This record gives sequence, C-alpha cells and structure tokens, in this order.
Amino acid sequence: MNNQEYLIKKENILSVFILGWMAFISTLKLSTKHILYPICGQLFGILLLSLTPILEYREMVSVTNTPDGWIYFLLSLSGAFIFTFSLWKFFVVLCATNLLARDIYDNRAIANLSFYISDVNRKKWSYFRFLLGYLFIMLFFTFLTAIIMYIELNLRIYNFITASINIFLLIIQSTIFLTYILLSNIIIQHYSFNRFLGFWQILKRTLNFIKINFVQLTILSMITILFSNIIAYFIQMLISFLVINPFNISADNSIGIAIRFAVGFIANSFIIVLFQYIYTRFYFLAQNNNE
Repeated sequence: MNNQEYLIKKENILSVFILGWMAFISTLKLSTKHILYPICGQLFGILLLSLTPILEYREMVSVTNTPDGWIYFLLSLSGAFIFTFSLWKFFVVLCATNLLARDIYDNRAIANLSFYISDVNRKKWSYFRFLLGYLFIMLFFTFLTAIIMYIELNLRIYNFITASINIFLLIIQSTIFLTYILLSNIIIQHYSFNRFLGFWQILKRTLNFIKINFVQLTILSMITILFSNIIAYFIQMLISFLVINPFNISADNSIGIAIRFAVGFIANSFIIVLFQYIYTRFYFLAQNNNE
C-alpha cells in the first residue's frame, strides 16, 4: 500500500477530513471484520437485555408470574455482560485504529488491524483505567448539566434577575457541552500515542491541546457532527425506501423499530471508527504546526 498521499503536510481542516476519510476507505477491507465483531456483540447483548422489558411493557406479559420467567432475567443479565464485554472490545478497536492511522500517515509498513489490537491488549489494564477515568469525566459533565437544568426549571419568577441568570446558565451549559464535545473527540488520541502516561496527565495534555487548537478543533468537530447527522438522515431515508415502505411496516412496529435501530447502530459505529482516522490526522498536524 502506497501511503505517500497520506503524509502529514500543511493543510486545512477540510483536507484533514477528506484525507482521513480516504485513509479509512483504503483500510476498510483490512479492518471490517474486526469492527463488525464487537458491534454485532453489542447488538446481541442489547437484544438479550431488552427481552424482559419488551415482554413486560409491549407484549403485556408478566414475566414474574410466568413459570419460566427466571430464564428471561438470566438472559437479560447475560445480555448486560455480552454488551459490556463487546463495548470494551469496540474501544480496543478504536485505540488500535488510531495506531493504524498513525502508521499510514507516517508512511510506515502497515499490518492487519489485529496486529494493533494485540498491541493495545498488551497494556489493557492501562487502557481500562483510562476508560474508567473517561467514564468519570462523562458522568461529571452529565451531573453539571443536570444541576443547570434543575436550576432553570425552578426559576419560576420571571424578571430581570431571573432572565439574567437564565442567560448566564445558558452560556455555562453551552460551554460545558462544547468542552465535552472537543474533549471526547480528541482525548482517545492522546491516550493512544501516550500510553505510558496516567489518566490525569493525559487529561491535562488534552485540555492544553484544546486550548491551543480551539478554533480549528471546533470547526472540525462541527464538520464531523454535521457529517454524522447527514449520514443518519440518509440511512433512515434508505431504510424507509427499501424496507419500511415496501413491506408496509408501520413506524411503531417492533420489527421496523429494530431494523432502524440495528442499521443505525452499525452505521454510527463505523462513523466513530472513521473519526479516529480524521482526529488522528488532526492530532499530528497540530503537533507539527506547534513545534
């Protein structure tokens, strides 16, 4: 594979997006099965996990009063385990994808994605601790947002002071949301290429990276969000045209909902993998520009 066209050079944000997309397409054959396995595992886990709620609330079957109700609960528990394990495997694939993208952009000899997955698994406990830290940050942002929404809902008296408070809270909420978007988009690259560092060191470096490259990273994040929304809309339209309408499946039909969810879930997962190529390229481009 000739990687000369993917070498990092002086380029704009649009070029980063296009070349990241091209790199993703060029390695899709090498990585598709490794991406699909954890995605299908997550879908299967969700299916098992949702059996009890579906029977209880959609099919009007009281699982607790049926003789074999315990089987459904065991299936739901096994579904939770399968989903969690597959989600971990998917995160391993994401980290490995960054390593593969790095070798493409450095014009190194590249291997099958399984080679990079093995590399990540050699330091899986380090990665596991990083993901726990990342989960803590997600919960922290969620907690802050919930507090702001609670305060907004309880501002019942409308006057100049409460209007000013609402504007102030809106600014804070927007800042939190933007910070989370930028952080979540670039933090995995900082771990992938600095796996010897602890979580708080990686977080510190990521925040400093965001501060230095705030405008460009914001523009790139907006482009990727817009792209993912367009793809989601296109997929929903395609499903309706090819499956829902020809077979007269209503919008609230269980089969229709399942098809939409499964196809959307798979497409979204591949888009997340695509973003690793894009943000890895941006990461190294920004590193080169800041040297």
